[in-house]
Amino acid sequence: MSTPPELITVRCNHCGAPLEVAAGARFVTCAHCGAQLEVHRTDSAIYTEVLDQINQRTERMERDLDEIKRQNAIEQLDREWEMRRQTLLVRNKDGSSGAPSAVGGILGGLVAAGFGIFWTVIAASNGSPGVFPLFGVIFTGVAIVGVIFTLIKSSEYGDAEAEYRRRRQELINHK
Repeated sequence: MSTPPELITVRCNHCGAPLEVAAGARFVTCAHCGAQLEVHRTDSAIYTEVLDQINQRTERMERDLDEIKRQNAIEQLDREWEMRRQTLLVRNKDGSSGAPSAVGGILGGLVAAGFGIFWTVIAASNGSPGVFPLFGVIFTGVAIVGVIFTLIKSSEYGDAEAEYRRRRQELINHK
């Protein structure tokens, strides 16, 4: 015949009712209030803790951890964008840098191409040696290539910034 397990008496952490619990039990349900309890043992005491409170703290810790992870992801995205952004900026004549502007590039390119065409027409109509009209044609070609390069750079910057903003908003909205 087996001997009955040793019973200890503890109080319900929820309603205060006395409970008899097997010595090795880790969990118990209070017969008075129905609270699910975890039995804690220290060298000098035995007590219970309501599992719902533990679950609530655990859920709160999970939410806090998720928030920290989300904030870290946003900060990492911001750092990555700033590094990428620096590679896409254009240098101005004064040494400063800024986002490439399609409008400014097009206007500047049109002015330069117009000057090149004007130069070519004037040089050719005055009977200048062939190198002078050729200079105007080359100048016009370089201006057109510059406009194309500026449009590509501006588009690349705009696309990269839009993707960054989309991903950042997605992280912000994901709570």
